[in-house]
Amino acid sequence: MKKKRTCRKLAAVMLGIAMLAGTAGCGDTADVSTETAVGTEEAAEASASESNTSAAEGETITLTIMGETGNDGISTDDAVGRYIQEKLGIVLEYQQVSSDKIQVLAASGDLPDIVEMHNSGTMISTLIDSGSLWCMDEWLESNGENLKAKIPTALKYSKEIMGNGSTYFIPTVVQKRNEEVPNYNGYVGFFTRWDLYKELGYPQMNGEDDYLNVLKQMQELNPETEDGRKIYALSGFTDWGLWPYSISYPFSNGYNNGSYNQMVNSFTGEIQDMFLDEDGVFWDSIAFYNKAYRMGIMDPEAFTMKYDQYNNKVLNGEVLTCIYNWTQPDTSVCGELAGMYLLPGAFPYADSLYPIEDELGFMTSSALVISNNCEYPEKAMELIDFLNSDEGLRLIFSGIQGVDWDYVDGVPQLIGTRKENVESGNTVSVDYASTTGTQGLYKYKWLSSASTTDLLEDGYPVDLSEDRTYKVAKVDAAAADFCEYYAPGEAEYPGDVYVKWVEDGTLTTADSRPISSKLVGTLSTDNQQILTRADEYFQANVASIITAADDDAFETQKQKMISDIKAMGYEEALAEVQQLYADAAALAETFAD
Repeated sequence: MKKKRTCRKLAAVMLGIAMLAGTAGCGDTADVSTETAVGTEEAAEASASESNTSAAEGETITLTIMGETGNDGISTDDAVGRYIQEKLGIVLEYQQVSSDKIQVLAASGDLPDIVEMHNSGTMISTLIDSGSLWCMDEWLESNGENLKAKIPTALKYSKEIMGNGSTYFIPTVVQKRNEEVPNYNGYVGFFTRWDLYKELGYPQMNGEDDYLNVLKQMQELNPETEDGRKIYALSGFTDWGLWPYSISYPFSNGYNNGSYNQMVNSFTGEIQDMFLDEDGVFWDSIAFYNKAYRMGIMDPEAFTMKYDQYNNKVLNGEVLTCIYNWTQPDTSVCGELAGMYLLPGAFPYADSLYPIEDELGFMTSSALVISNNCEYPEKAMELIDFLNSDEGLRLIFSGIQGVDWDYVDGVPQLIGTRKENVESGNTVSVDYASTTGTQGLYKYKWLSSASTTDLLEDGYPVDLSEDRTYKVAKVDAAAADFCEYYAPGEAEYPGDVYVKWVEDGTLTTADSRPISSKLVGTLSTDNQQILTRADEYFQANVASIITAADDDAFETQKQKMISDIKAMGYEEALAEVQQLYADAAALAETFAD
């Protein structure tokens, strides 16, 4: 069987030999020169023994997979996994772990076959430099037709920017623009209780101060749950770092989060530093939450509780807003009109009202690599490429053809239990589409590069539940009431209302992500550590500034935090960050050519 070698430095393979001047070419089978190291014959044998062998024809192999967004299990336990085994002869053993665990395994050389690297751009660079990853170029050439066709720009980034001419990782969540089918209910922002807003008489708003006043009226209208629990308009959680403050408010004002503590203008790509730009959108966000706290509408438990607790408060009606779109109040507890939607006039911008163009995807923040421990990297690449084919994508996002979906009069449609599950809003067969369910739906989506809304050759989304038909089917009483008030006879679901607001100037939104913010290079290790310490410092002190008693106390605490961060050497680290962004802007001018 043919043996291959990694595109890595030989010094990373063998202990005690001299470092080579360069890297071996992808798929290079030439022997190492006898002049490059002591013990050359042993070295060459060691390299060959670590090289992979192709699986025999008809052989079933096992690949071990690890990532932050997967699940623990084995693929033969679910229908989609068994389909993959029958199709490719591959059984998958997978484990969900933290980035810290991945770092430990990387340091010890014990990575599994395939790894989803999450929020780990620096780690990927380190793994490339240390020779811990297989170079993918030869296998992409021979068995990567789907990847090359679907994510050419993302692969170009991986190879030319991060890999210095070699491909070591596959970016994920590459999204295609589609204005025709808006997202059901936006993305992130301030989704607010519709029933209470309606009860107040739909008060008009012109900016965030009006919005805060409306929230206060809502809280006064509904101060406690039926079992006597205090209700707050706003809340947060701690286990996602600064997410509650760095995402929803900035995203509602035309910014998104970039690398290295930068807020990125969604239209121009211009950056603001979260901590040192005193007039930037992040500090505006902190001031917004401070206003809410002083008005008595900010939950004090926001600074101690976890994401799951926050979610439960939204479900139970203890929080009147949700800072993302994927959790709604339990209508059996809060009433049938207790949906949460964006409200007009509160904020000027809404992000991702429909799938926008994002041709680089999540890059190193969520990327697939093949470890040099993988015995069958060609099969690993075959797996990844299959899961980016039309067949594979529809399989992992929509299920088994003939069971979960099928063509009806030439149109792909959900059928059976999967259809019932979607149309009921996940209240019939609740676990059917769960990543831990026996069907296997969504369990392997993080092994693909697609977004759920990307269209296949048949003109329909990889995830058929994202088609307009099923968005309309899951409209409940609250959503229907919201649509009828703002766009009677026009809007079929809340996303249609938001797009209408963009058309009439009530909201703005961007059609794509600035490519420059995604071409940012790797920060030096020392400066990365400084930024990490600053971020941890801010997380530890965010409660003290949001709970400041008045404007003077807020400003005093703000200046102390900025001063403390500067004392860490943050300004020097920021200078490198700004240079990386400047280089990225210059690179963006030529990248699409």
